[in-house]
Amino acid sequence: MVVELGVFSVTAAIMLASTAVFVAMYLGDRFKSRTYLLLPGITGVAGLMYGVMALSAAGTVGNVLTEARYLDWVITTPMIVAYIGLTAGADRGLIGRAVVADVVMIAVGYVASVTSGTTSWAAFGVSSVAFAYLLYLLVTEVAAVAGDRPAAVRSTFQTIRDLTVILWLVYPVMWLIGPFGTGTVQAADYHFIIAAVDLVAKVGFDAVVAVRASKVTTMFGEEGGFGTAS
Repeated sequence: MVVELGVFSVTAAIMLASTAVFVAMYLGDRFKSRTYLLLPGITGVAGLMYGVMALSAAGTVGNVLTEARYLDWVITTPMIVAYIGLTAGADRGLIGRAVVADVVMIAVGYVASVTSGTTSWAAFGVSSVAFAYLLYLLVTEVAAVAGDRPAAVRSTFQTIRDLTVILWLVYPVMWLIGPFGTGTVQAADYHFIIAAVDLVAKVGFDAVVAVRASKVTTMFGEEGGFGTAS
């Protein structure tokens, strides 16, 4: 668990440092909407859960690696999905369907990871169906709504949507070839790859929004902002 301890500790430190930066940006009036607090929320929860995983790897707490990871995902991934939907200008119903699909994907994925045999593979199948439906919503219905947004907002949506979709495709593949699936990839390598993808999917996601925020002044204001969701 020495390798895992290092991976989890470094990942937690980067996530929490990023959280501090985004909180400082919000307090410094860098962000104009409270919805931007989702950004430090995403990295903050992830940082705390990676801290728990580090403690678990160190033997300070019990073996809760899987529980901590899925608790992270079931909280942070709906936040990411909601942020993408809000950026697109989607209404609450559409965002709600996407978030529900996401939560089902993660919750059933957890079942797949803590069971074995037929139950595990069946749960993985159900989780994959929920994931496919979520991707469908993001690339069709949510994208269609975003088509009516200003060009700069639409570009931001496309960037964070594409970043999320591409990176999230890595997770089911890693489950299949990792210790929960075929075991082709050993645990230490699995944890390293997942941590690396998590960093880009969360810190990278937040960074894209931060960079674009200075260019999209109407993104979350009265003109086409979050207030349009209903």
